[in-house]
Amino acid sequence: MANNVRLIDVTKCMACKGCQVACKQWNQLPAVETEFTGSYENPADLDFVTWSRVKFNEHANNGEVKWYFNFFSCMHCTEAGCMEICPVDAISRTDTGAVIINHEECIACGACTGACPFEIPRGPEVDEKAYKCNFCLHRVAAGYATACSKACPSGAVTFGTADEKIAEAEARVAELQERGVANAQLYGVDELGGMGVIYVLADSPDMYGLPVSPTVSYTTHLWKVAMRPLKTLAMAGLVAGMLGSWYTFRREKVKKENEKAAK
Repeated sequence: MANNVRLIDVTKCMACKGCQVACKQWNQLPAVETEFTGSYENPADLDFVTWSRVKFNEHANNGEVKWYFNFFSCMHCTEAGCMEICPVDAISRTDTGAVIINHEECIACGACTGACPFEIPRGPEVDEKAYKCNFCLHRVAAGYATACSKACPSGAVTFGTADEKIAEAEARVAELQERGVANAQLYGVDELGGMGVIYVLADSPDMYGLPVSPTVSYTTHLWKVAMRPLKTLAMAGLVAGMLGSWYTFRREKVKKENEKAAK
């Protein structure tokens, strides 16, 4: 588990989206123009300029609609499938436990998104890089909390050492259960070897749009253990393919220019 973790207590979330806006501001990410599709959730999904968002999960019970709000971004897992499967080792873990992407090394293969149980790393097109929350790497290195937790007005999102936040989360779950919230539970402490984001949930994870038992696929583990020696070969193949595509494009372009000049 990461040395520092983000604790999200969904029972305190009022979906103000302050965390979402703070993420945009700190990382200088542009706004995205969206359309109303029947939900207050906006934008509708993560993308290369939206690294975090508040999910508006709606569930009907006995004719009554109930909201299950959830701040959602990269989980910075100990067992990080994205890091295991990256063919060029562009994804790594910092000393504080944050999982980050080196965009100078990323080749936009998309393998990280497929390997992540939460489908977190995103890119707009196949030829673009993968992007996600970097756990406010520079803020944390300077001794500050993440921007999302700093902005949260209700205390639903907080940041601190793993031991401190796990103890706080366990106490909160016990308190909720005593108050009659029978399904109150922790999420992220044991999952995927311990995540950099832990939740206090009032109900089952799937009610909040989270996988109940997130796992890294066998194929991803196989790639890391058995296929890793072939990474260099795979990279060579990718580079050769890119060069081949460029050569074909260039040849066709020259051919058309010559034909145009001959007319």
